[in-house]
Amino acid sequence: MQHQLWTRALFVVVLIGLYRWYSSMPGRGPEFAARATAELKLPYMEFAGTLEQSAGDMREHRVIKLPNNLVVLCTRDPDATQAAATLHVDVGSLADPPELNGLAHFLEHMLFMGTEKYPDEGEYIAFIKKNGGQYNAFTSLDTTGYYFGVANSALEQTLDRFSRFFIDPLFAPGSVDRELHAVDSEHKGNLQDDYRREFQLERLLSNSSHPFSMFSTGNLETLRDGSQRLGLDIRQEMIRFYQKHYSADIMRLVVAGNYSVDQLIEWSAAKFSAIASKGDSRPASPGHPLTPGVLGKIVRYQTLRNVHRMRLQFAVPELKAQYRTRPDKYVIHLVELQSPGSLFDYLKAQGLATEIYAYISTINMDGFNIFDIVIDLTPKGFEHYEGVVRAVFAYLRVLAD
Repeated sequence: MQHQLWTRALFVVVLIGLYRWYSSMPGRGPEFAARATAELKLPYMEFAGTLEQSAGDMREHRVIKLPNNLVVLCTRDPDATQAAATLHVDVGSLADPPELNGLAHFLEHMLFMGTEKYPDEGEYIAFIKKNGGQYNAFTSLDTTGYYFGVANSALEQTLDRFSRFFIDPLFAPGSVDRELHAVDSEHKGNLQDDYRREFQLERLLSNSSHPFSMFSTGNLETLRDGSQRLGLDIRQEMIRFYQKHYSADIMRLVVAGNYSVDQLIEWSAAKFSAIASKGDSRPASPGHPLTPGVLGKIVRYQTLRNVHRMRLQFAVPELKAQYRTRPDKYVIHLVELQSPGSLFDYLKAQGLATEIYAYISTINMDGFNIFDIVIDLTPKGFEHYEGVVRAVFAYLRVLAD
């Protein structure tokens, strides 16, 4: 599904990403104390340490762990005009079987197709829309996220519906063909997006034995036709993927609203404790996709828009362990500088570039990261791209010294 960035969802997605990163750090396992909910006396563990919170953040936050090891961040925001929740699973397209590219994405679509408690596949969507809300989901390389925003008064009922997707989904057989076509439609839409085309080209040029090289979106050819050629039932393969990887141990939940934190904890424990705990079900890290054999290449490709762009990619090691200092942020800042003496200042003065930016394109990956420097070139810069490349490496050598 396409990613919608409405404010409340963005707030909880950012929070859950930060906490997932923190909790996965070696030696950073937080201490939890045993508790029970006020109303139903449901057991849970509460983080006993101090949560780092900015001085301007007046919201109340509490981190708990349910008996199935699902970690939950409950946030009270008395000024919230909507309540929201998001659940992330630490598995994405890198876990796709090589013979069924796009399976994780297809599962993301099918998860909404009814549950044992709420068998009508359209009930969840209709309920959210009835209560002035929005919902969506996305699949990335190493995570799949599901989220919604809804009127505060409807939070408990929406959580009850939402939680069942991870407890007793039906994966309605009658929805398979429609959702396969929905995935295929997303792929066709991406064909008109230069950035998506460039990302897929980047993956095709990586080590072909690494899952990073696969086609993550999927389409009818890889999912429907691919499964038929192999004599497989695509729905059963998708259910097998769900049963293998969707474990409470690798999930993180955030619930936010204008209710008390105790009430948010009560609902979280009551509705999400039944998610199965299967241990750490994340796929093993296969190493770096940019191996020596695929580096050192120059690739030219035709864009759809009239742009001249250069992208330089560098294989860098996993950076999670350095989350407190984030050395990549220093390099990014220095590369993007526009002050006198900077790389951009030189390229602009020579009439070679109009913009430069840098980023880590795979910041949360296990085992690898990729550092990108992207330069929007003038026609002159495009013609003399070798000089731009030399300037970039000269500047990086200055930074290294």
